[in-house]
Amino acid sequence: MFRTIAATCLLALLALFGLQVGSTAAQTASTSSAPVLDSLRTSVIKTIGAQDNTVEISASGSVLTALRINSNLNGSTHAGRNNEASAIAVVAAKAIAADATHAKIDTIRVLYLARDGATAGEKVIDTIEFRKNAKGEFEMHVT
Repeated sequence: MFRTIAATCLLALLALFGLQVGSTAAQTASTSSAPVLDSLRTSVIKTIGAQDNTVEISASGSVLTALRINSNLNGSTHAGRNNEASAIAVVAAKAIAADATHAKIDTIRVLYLARDGATAGEKVIDTIEFRKNAKGEFEMHVT
């Protein structure tokens, strides 16, 4: 019971800050940016050696979100996920720099999720965020 309430509160808090999780996150991209996001998704999959169904990419406002679903790194350390997220951020930064429709993106967010396909339940394992600095480069945000 407590876990259900905690998960609901977490999802509500994430939504409050404009963070979308779940299958709807992949659908938030506008039609004009879909080819760029599809290409980015393919590049991310190749770069990190992920399975096709474990990566979702979306963009909403100034945030690009990469979901890593049921990644083998879910059970790893935060440092391990940081390494992979950094590789994802490099690929994403290059893709959005080359595309004027995504010029306003100033945050790349990589979420590691545990998703239960049978019940469509999700649990956020980790979130790693990269923010654009004054030079226009994406840096890992550490709090």
